[in-house]
Amino acid sequence: MNSNFGHPSQPVFMVDSGRGHPKQHRYYHQQMPRHTEPPLVPCWTFPPARAEIKKRDQGRMYAGMAWVVTLLLLLVFAALGLGAYQILKLQFEVQHLSKKMEATQMPNIAPQKQVGLDSAELNRNTQKSAAHLIGHAYQSASSGIMKWEEKFSEAFTKGVKYINGGLQVNETGLYFVYSRVEFFSIKCNPTDYYVHKVCRQRNRHNQTIMEDHQEGLCKEHSKNAWMTGSHLGSVQQLQQSDLVFVNVSHPHLLSKNYHSNYFGLFKIQ
Repeated sequence: MNSNFGHPSQPVFMVDSGRGHPKQHRYYHQQMPRHTEPPLVPCWTFPPARAEIKKRDQGRMYAGMAWVVTLLLLLVFAALGLGAYQILKLQFEVQHLSKKMEATQMPNIAPQKQVGLDSAELNRNTQKSAAHLIGHAYQSASSGIMKWEEKFSEAFTKGVKYINGGLQVNETGLYFVYSRVEFFSIKCNPTDYYVHKVCRQRNRHNQTIMEDHQEGLCKEHSKNAWMTGSHLGSVQQLQQSDLVFVNVSHPHLLSKNYHSNYFGLFKIQ
């Protein structure tokens, strides 16, 4: 029996020795080469697994972003609510303070007994000591103290005594003391000079507290007139009964203009 299976070797039959009939016992494939099956090509009817995973990741990312945006919006609304609460609280406090101030400023209608100083004495105690004197253009040769007008034009004294050209303070404290003088001459002399001083007398002892000195006011052989001024001012610690006065070196050269020469003080504290 011939059968062609595409193999190079012929089939082998075994003969049964007992019955004498040949019988095909086995078909050996040892000498036959094996044929490998061709690889199968996958055919998918659904999206690939990677695309499905990517889609799930995108969904999770969008969900996370939505949560973040929601939290930010909640924070913004919370901040706006807190700001509105603070504004309302401040408005309430301002209204409360304004009502309280109005209540304290309202005069008490009920009659009360006056205790303490009267208004005239109270005003007298609250006024600061001050004085302003204008020029008299005269200086005593014996005392060396310039004389001033105490009641002429803008001159005045308040809480301070005017004694022979000087100002005597009635209480201890800080005072601003000032003085200005003006010198004038129709003749020019290169050796001309002047000294302007403000002095303090305490316990009959005189002490210079401010001084100005100038010289060389004109050139030699000059026929022109000259005029110059000196201004002094500073804060001084004065004690009760201190006397402050002005002294100049050439009183005959003082200007006759009242408002060019002045002297004064006022209490700071």
